[in-house]
Order: sequence, then C-alpha cells, then structure tokens
Amino acid sequence: MSRSAPALLKRLDVPAAVALSLLVQTIIALLAASIPVLAPEIATDRGWNVDMIAFYAPILYLAAFFFSFQIPRILQQLGGMGLSLLCLAFSALGLLCLLPPSIALAVAAPLALGAANGGMNPASSQVLGPRTSARNAGIIMSIKQTGVPLGGMLAGVLVPILVLRSGWQGAVLSLAGASALAAIALLPTVRWLNGARGSGQLASFRPLEPVKRIWAMPGMRSFIAAAMTFVAMQQCLRSFFTVYLVSALGFSLTTAGLAFGASQGAGIVGQILWAFAADRLIRPHAVMAIIGVVMSIAALLTATFSSEWPVTAIVAVAMLYGLSAAGFIPVVLGEVARRSAPGEVGALTAGANTYLIVSMLVGPLVFGAVASALGYAAAFTVFGMLSLAGAAIALPRAFLRNLAATGKSADRRTARGATDIEERLPR
Repeated sequence: MSRSAPALLKRLDVPAAVALSLLVQTIIALLAASIPVLAPEIATDRGWNVDMIAFYAPILYLAAFFFSFQIPRILQQLGGMGLSLLCLAFSALGLLCLLPPSIALAVAAPLALGAANGGMNPASSQVLGPRTSARNAGIIMSIKQTGVPLGGMLAGVLVPILVLRSGWQGAVLSLAGASALAAIALLPTVRWLNGARGSGQLASFRPLEPVKRIWAMPGMRSFIAAAMTFVAMQQCLRSFFTVYLVSALGFSLTTAGLAFGASQGAGIVGQILWAFAADRLIRPHAVMAIIGVVMSIAALLTATFSSEWPVTAIVAVAMLYGLSAAGFIPVVLGEVARRSAPGEVGALTAGANTYLIVSMLVGPLVFGAVASALGYAAAFTVFGMLSLAGAAIALPRAFLRNLAATGKSADRRTARGATDIEERLPR
C-alpha cells in the first residue's frame, strides 16, 4: 500500500492540476461575464445610464494589457498557482467595487477583473506547462480553456437566478464570496502545484522581455500574427453577432441568443478538436491555417444573412463560426508551452497574451467603424478576408516552399512537353 501510494499520486498529478486550473478559470470567467448581466439591474437601482456598460470591455482589456508586463515578476514571487489565487482575489474585489454607490469605484471593477483575466492564462500555463509533453500540450490547455465559455454560460444561467432570489447586491456578494472561498480553499495546493518536476526556479524577466522573446522565436512571429487576426474576429463574434441578428436583420432576441449559445458550445468542441489535431495529427501552423480558412468561410456566410434565412441555417453557420473563432486559443497556448523551458512557460505566455490583447482592443473598434460606415455585412466581409490573410500568414514556410517548388517543377514539365511536341511536328 505504501509503495503504491506515490505511484497513485504521480498518476493523479496531471488530472488534478488540470481540474483545479479549470475550476479557477471558470470562476474568473463567471465573475467577468456577470457584470454585463447585472448591468441593467444596477443601472435601474442607481439611476445610472446603462450604456456605460460599453466602457466595460475596453477598460478590462486595457487593465489586462498593462498587468501583463508585471506577470513575470509576480510569477517569480508567487508561482503559477499563487498567481491563480491572486486572480481569484482580484475577481472578488472587482465585484465588491460595485456595492458602494460610486461611479469612481465602479470603474475599479473592470480594472480588477482585467488584471484577473490578464493573469489567468500565464498562471495556469506555468502550472500546467511543466506537466505537458509535445503530444499533449494543446489538449491539456484546451481542457483548462473550456472554463472561459463555461463561465460565460454559467453567468447567463446563474446570475439571473441569484438576482431574483436576493437582488443584485446579494448576487454580487454570493459570487465574490464564492471566489474568495475558492482562493482560501486552494491555498494548501500552492506548494504542490508550483512544484512540478522539472519546472525548477522560475526565470527572471524584465517587463518587456517576454514580449520580445516570443516574437523572436523561430516560427512564432507568423503564428502570433495569425492569432492576432483570429482573436480580433473572436471578439467581433462575441460583441456584434447577436446585435447583427437582432438590430440589422430583425430576428428575435431568443433566436439570436440560441445562435450565439450554439456558437459558444461549438467553441468548446473546437478548442479540444483543434488542440488534438495540433498535438497528434498535423503541425500547429497548419492547424492555424485551417482554422483561419474555416473562420473566413463562416464570416463570409454571416455577411450573406438575410431575414429570409431559416433559423437552422443561421445556427449551423454560428456553430461553424464558433468552432473556429472560439476554438483556437489552446493551439496558441500549447505551442508556447512546447517551445518554452519549464520555468519560462508562464512568462512567455504573458508575452504572447500581450499581442492578443492588443487585437482584442483594436478589433471591435475597427469592426464597429466599418459597420457604421458600410453596414454589418461589409464589416463581416472585411474581417473574413482578414482571417484569410491570417491563415496565409500561418502556413508553414516549408509548405510554401514545397508548393512553389511543385509549381516550378510543373512549369518545367510543361515547357519540356511543349518542346517535345514542337520537335515532332513536321517542318
């Protein structure tokens, strides 16, 4: 029994680390997604303009962007699980900032939640990265990453129930309390989860060094550039898809919600599907290229929507859209984990995350500007072509060289064939 215990603990190490990272990711996503759900209730109670919620996402992503530069230092001090618990504390604090009747304090909510969301991926990558191999890095990251759509789905279901039972203040206290209790309950796991075999001493980085390092890695420049175009499309799906169906095409909110929910459900499937393909079947760059093509097709089909489209067809396109636009992040996280030393995974994930956050900020602004000037169909078309460009950027250089060589070889064969025909013709 005593001999088998260490072996059992070793076998449970990775599943337990994944499960706890998934739990933390889900709670953080739940609290971040709860504020837009609570916004109408808070605005009515306080007499605030509900349109102020439009500033929530930009402030959140700005906070995540600036917090990303501090993550390497925090990781060195607290480790991956320590940072995860800090993110839970930030999330709870962010919600509690909504309770006092002060707009200034309410602005602090997206700042704290932005720090939590900016820190979560690097934190979990530092916990899970040393526990992965080249054959399962993406799959492990994809399971953890399903916490993002799962948290969003829970916010849509759970928060209205809490509001009905105890008002929006009671809902805030319940959610913040759950996050704080989770952080306290997980404190005993910090030493274990920070101590993965082979992780060693976490590397020391200056604030901008991970951003430069990830960009300088062979092959990662095209990978990150493609991911930036994809994440812009992902944010536009989340921000504008429902509005497009309701405001521009006249569908009911129920139909739009059904289509959007289907897209998020397909995104969960896509996260695991694409990660498995990148781990076991084909090169990650090729997987990213395929995702970009699928995303472009979905965006271009979305641009052709009209009020005459059947709901089943719209839901099918939404699922295709979600399968690609909501499913690629684990491929990025897995590739960073594969290319990083165990003690550098979290910091370099923060570097990659910094590029993606820029697209999260800029993408919806550009999409909104195009939609205002030319309409939603034009905006989805433009971003569909942008995703196609991302797919082309992601293609491995070796594939492009082989393609070019094949073309030249075909040209030479054609030229030789033409010469042979000329020689055989009577003069």
